[in-house]
Amino acid sequence: MALATPKEQAATDLAALFSTDLPWVETVTYTPNGGAVLPSFPAIVDYGEAPNRGNKSRADQATITVRKSDVANPGYRDTVLIGSDTWHVKGKAKSDSLVWVLNITNDERPGYGH
Repeated sequence: MALATPKEQAATDLAALFSTDLPWVETVTYTPNGGAVLPSFPAIVDYGEAPNRGNKSRADQATITVRKSDVANPGYRDTVLIGSDTWHVKGKAKSDSLVWVLNITNDERPGYGH
């Protein structure tokens, strides 16, 4: 039995991490701003609400981790459909050679009195 190369092992590990059998993985539909809809793919979704950083708007915040093989070049205001909820990419939080971690938002609305 031959050992897997590091690249082969990384691909195997990544496939396991993005298995839709896991509770943190959801199938998403991604549309680049001004582009064509990409085929649906699994993404790691982390819901939460980021602190309001001194601006007067409010929005629901989340992060998604996507494979670079699924989204080659994410951009500001790209659309992510998770279930029936539409989210928009606010920016890239971080990346490595295999994945992007993207900040996404939905339900943007003005804040009151802050």
